[in-house]
Amino acid sequence: MKRILFVLIALLASVGVAQAQKVGYINTQTILGEMPEYLSAQQSLEKLSAQYQQYLEQEAAKIEAAYRAYQSDRSRLTESQKQVRENDIISMEKRLQEKQKEYFGEKGVMATKSEQLLNPLRSRVDAAIRKVAQSRGYTLIIDVSAVQGVVYADQTADLSLEVIRNL
Repeated sequence: MKRILFVLIALLASVGVAQAQKVGYINTQTILGEMPEYLSAQQSLEKLSAQYQQYLEQEAAKIEAAYRAYQSDRSRLTESQKQVRENDIISMEKRLQEKQKEYFGEKGVMATKSEQLLNPLRSRVDAAIRKVAQSRGYTLIIDVSAVQGVVYADQTADLSLEVIRNL
């Protein structure tokens, strides 16, 4: 009996605590989309990405041309000449893969530039979110743009516009 009473009291206490928590949500994509400096940084990154992509495509076309030339000349080449041409094509492909990694890899130029341009903006957004949460007494704010599986969100709990105003 004491055990059932204890479980019942614990359950009622947890329900009371859960009801006391205030939860809201934001959409960082909406917030960032309202920041001109974010849009400018995105355009800069897209331009840089396009330049690197164009360079990589040109190099890939050169490799493809070298391969086609090798295929057409193959019947006239000696074994040693074939080996040299194949090694040249393979080394060109390796250099292209290295350039792709240098530009678009996890620690590549694009990742570094993205962090350099976007992290200060994300820090400002985070600070504004914290300010809104603390000033309005929220214990939890969920980012619906990052969370998969948000099935329902009451529009009255959306704090995105208030965060934008605090920026």
